[in-house]
Amino acid sequence: MQPTAERLRAALAGLTVAVEDASCRCAEVALPGYPDVSRPTGVVTLAAGELRGSGEHVAFAVSEQRAFRDEVVPRVPRGRGRLDAFVDAIRALTTKPYERAALEAAAIDLALRQARTNCARLVAVEPRPARYVLSFGVTPDPLAAIAAAAAGDLDVKLDVDPRWDERTLAALAASGRVVVVDWKGGGARDDHERLHAALPNALIEDPDPAGAPWSAGLRARLAADAAVASAVDVDAAAVPPAAVNVKPARMGGVLEALDAAARCARLGRDVYFGGMWEVGPGRQQLRVLAALVAPDGPNDIAPLTQAGPRPPRLRIDPTVMGFTGGAGA
Repeated sequence: MQPTAERLRAALAGLTVAVEDASCRCAEVALPGYPDVSRPTGVVTLAAGELRGSGEHVAFAVSEQRAFRDEVVPRVPRGRGRLDAFVDAIRALTTKPYERAALEAAAIDLALRQARTNCARLVAVEPRPARYVLSFGVTPDPLAAIAAAAAGDLDVKLDVDPRWDERTLAALAASGRVVVVDWKGGGARDDHERLHAALPNALIEDPDPAGAPWSAGLRARLAADAAVASAVDVDAAAVPPAAVNVKPARMGGVLEALDAAARCARLGRDVYFGGMWEVGPGRQQLRVLAALVAPDGPNDIAPLTQAGPRPPRLRIDPTVMGFTGGAGA
């Protein structure tokens, strides 16, 4: 049987979508832990009759959000046709991945609502509750991050600080909660190997490729993120990763992300979905993809604006039409 990602990609591409109007609302959302306190966001809406579809623009500057609203959204093509034809038209409209991804997601949401269906029904797959991690940037006290995760019995993704001493590494290992360590393209070979030795089961994401050749053990836990901006990038790394962090916003849309996930499935590589600080429908849509394609992966899609304790896994409602799955942000 074809991988779920491949079947979902083909089914979405073949949907019919009718677009009569397009609009965008820009806002800034207060977000604990976000570097600038308030996260700029733009929610684009495509409409036909009474039905609406939403997508989220994830650019990090207010000026980019407003330019998208004022210069791109008014020129969105109107009409009726296959969704993949609409995606092609969007590619001709803008080359910016975040803009294409927002418009494509809104078109998918609208097309699913017009067809009175959702992604799970479209491919006859029962969505499973999606595993996710709490993600932390470089912190002077990584053990505090572990404590926060332990309170909800969750796993952790940590940005690496090469200065972590042996005592800190031992404590991180003892917690059993660190499942991804992100080098952000940095570190030297000895740093990479030292961290892998301390956390042998964690994925080693984006170490500086100049550190290769790595040990066989590290290569078996190597994960790629920033370098994968399209499906063809899955094959481009000099050292093939064991896992790929798939980000629809970075890849310019869901269809390209599903192409990448399908390629990984064919090559026997693990997939997990990652976010770009989405605070609206984009994060909800990531959960739908994770629940169908990578329910057991260390998905970086934790609730960001949800008050109260975080659930152990993220569920979507298979009865809700459209692309948001009835999930909150």
